[in-house]
Amino acid sequence: MQNTDVDTLDTIVPAQKLAAQLRNDVHDLGAVPASRAIEGLSRAALADGLSEEAAKQQAWVVVSALIACGDLGSAKSYGDKVLVKRRLETVLYQGDRCIVLGGDPSHGVPHGLLRTTDVVPPDVVSFLDWVGALSNADIAGLWQILDAGVWTGEATSCEGVTRVLCLAGVVPDQPIPTDTSAWLREYFPLPRAEGNAADPSQTAVIERSAGARQIVTAGPGSGKTHSATERVIHLVKQGLPPAGIRLITFTRVAAEEVGRRISHALAEHTYSGGVICGTIDSLAWNLVTSLGDAPFGGHERIIRVARKAISDGDQAMLDLVRGISHLVIDEAQDIVGERRMFCRALIDALPASIGVTILGDGAQAIYGSWAGDKGGGGSLHAELRGTHGWEDHSLAANHRTKSDSLRKFFSRARTLLEADGDPRSTYLEIREMLEDVATDPSVSLTGQVFPWRDDSLVLFRGRAATEAASVRLTRAARVHRLKLSGQTTVCNPTVGAICAGVAPAGAIRLEHIRRRLADLNPAPFGLIAEHVLSDLQSLGNGPTPRPQDIAEVVEREPVGQVRDHVGTAGPILGSIHGAKGREASNVLLMLPPVPSGDDVDWREEARVLFVGATRASTHLYLGRAQPGVVRLGKNGSRWLRGNGGGLLLSGSEGLRPLAGVTPALSIWEAAYTQPNCSFRRIGSGDGAPWHLVTDSGDLLAEVESPLTGDLDYIEATRGGFASGTLRVVGATTVVDRRTDGKTQAVTLLPVLQGVVRGAGNEDNEDDQ
Repeated sequence: MQNTDVDTLDTIVPAQKLAAQLRNDVHDLGAVPASRAIEGLSRAALADGLSEEAAKQQAWVVVSALIACGDLGSAKSYGDKVLVKRRLETVLYQGDRCIVLGGDPSHGVPHGLLRTTDVVPPDVVSFLDWVGALSNADIAGLWQILDAGVWTGEATSCEGVTRVLCLAGVVPDQPIPTDTSAWLREYFPLPRAEGNAADPSQTAVIERSAGARQIVTAGPGSGKTHSATERVIHLVKQGLPPAGIRLITFTRVAAEEVGRRISHALAEHTYSGGVICGTIDSLAWNLVTSLGDAPFGGHERIIRVARKAISDGDQAMLDLVRGISHLVIDEAQDIVGERRMFCRALIDALPASIGVTILGDGAQAIYGSWAGDKGGGGSLHAELRGTHGWEDHSLAANHRTKSDSLRKFFSRARTLLEADGDPRSTYLEIREMLEDVATDPSVSLTGQVFPWRDDSLVLFRGRAATEAASVRLTRAARVHRLKLSGQTTVCNPTVGAICAGVAPAGAIRLEHIRRRLADLNPAPFGLIAEHVLSDLQSLGNGPTPRPQDIAEVVEREPVGQVRDHVGTAGPILGSIHGAKGREASNVLLMLPPVPSGDDVDWREEARVLFVGATRASTHLYLGRAQPGVVRLGKNGSRWLRGNGGGLLLSGSEGLRPLAGVTPALSIWEAAYTQPNCSFRRIGSGDGAPWHLVTDSGDLLAEVESPLTGDLDYIEATRGGFASGTLRVVGATTVVDRRTDGKTQAVTLLPVLQGVVRGAGNEDNEDDQ
């Protein structure tokens, strides 16, 4: 529609007429000096009855607003500002309505100073991405304008706020429509002003006596971790020896954050060191290895050994346990199975005078099925809540959620989950509530609606759907980060790069570190040899670090040296279970199909959706996960079905390090260049071992079972491998051990992401 014809101009206000006139002038002439544009618009405003001063002000506001929004461009010509036309851009506004910027001024219908259309092009940009990030001060200024009910030209000097108001259709000096004001308040909620001050319900928990045993029920955003942290800080400041305090969190990420908060808060406090923050697995490891070597069998085995020693009354173990002066356990609703039994044995072994603080929320219990507990009553939090000798507390406020509609939804959904209603009906009702509260209830994963930012989360019901989506995004060249499965982490590759090629008992000295840093390509930014040596000394527990000592610490996955995802930019993709402890302003929840069958745990499925939704603090988007795209092989491998499918790989599982320095240097470089790679037999004969090789021919790693069997299968059934479907996305430090368990090397392995698929275009429907 021509937005400057006579009929249209008769129905719009003066500022809109000025904007339309300016767009036409710039489009027809190609460029217009800003001073001449303001002069011409001022004359037009005078003709509409404005005073000379008001006309100049309105002309200036229109020019500034169209530049800020990107409807017009600006440049310099001989020192003077010139307005220029811009290519067409389209911003998704509400539903299928798009804002038209630049291009032919005849396209679109009036929308404030701008134009809209109901045509959604493939390259449409999301509203939030076009607006950009607003600071808390900017949002407060926006709310002042909304409270005033009118946007005057001098009300804001912030381009971000100007963009928001213009894109929302607000016209300068005109009343802001009520529905527009409500939409903007919901989209840009006012920052909350609580700061770090505890609310009354938190204070009641934090300041209880050191010997109190408390069960604390806390909903999403109510400050479980904040209260646990402040509880520890308060106890230390009240004189409790910090070396005896243990704070258990659910993830290493949470443990690292809690440790930083406590260290910062107690930095000037006498004898502040010694508070141990970690996961249940790390606590069990420390107890067992303090008395001898760790048994083989991984974390599950170590937890069983620790629990049995405590339950059997092993005196050496009990002496260690009784050195605890206070125990704090966070996210207790998800401590189930063997870990629940370990924690219960630990608590029972503590003297009655030793205080314990346990925080959790039954509405967020999502690990019951994983532990074989479909009733949801087998968590540590559920077991101890309401029992004799324990005080019950609740944290009342929601400090995370900025959106009023999300806050109301979370409250209603939590009440629904705690009620004793029909489980399937509860699940379906929560799905319907999600549709109602979502910023956009139907988002494509590869579309432009969802803000594709580093501070966004994309969540799936399960791990398989997450990995399949990552493969699709990689093929579509959408930059993202992938949360690794379960407790899998990647360890700081600098450690492995320095240690590679050094004998297990060899000393790592400053001269070696300097030479190795010089060999790395690309050169590590900001790394100082003396600082690297200090880190290695910490890992090696001595002034002369040796790989064999570093190996023992690396295998415990030290919090400060590990992360739980691969990739360097973009939103994090992960499962809802893997998102515990995370939050983001923008969350895209990829809804799974409604479950079917007689063995569905509807209560837990409802809680899973609830946990996924409550990761969002401001905007919740909904998408639809593709059903049934991944199938497990006989050896536990994951196979993506359909066109473009194959064997899913993420991380370093199935790879073994190559000896020497050269492979480590190649892996370091590949972690930055992120090349495509594939598998190749190195050696003579059909049974030669598989190796991971980049497209340029660099050898990166050997292959071991069960990955070897999967590659044999693909080769036998497809005759070879397709190219361009698997790439290196990072590097991780690993320990290579001999068959007798002794350290052979500390070095690097590549971190992979993608699929291994057979040659040809056939669908990969089969598995082993």
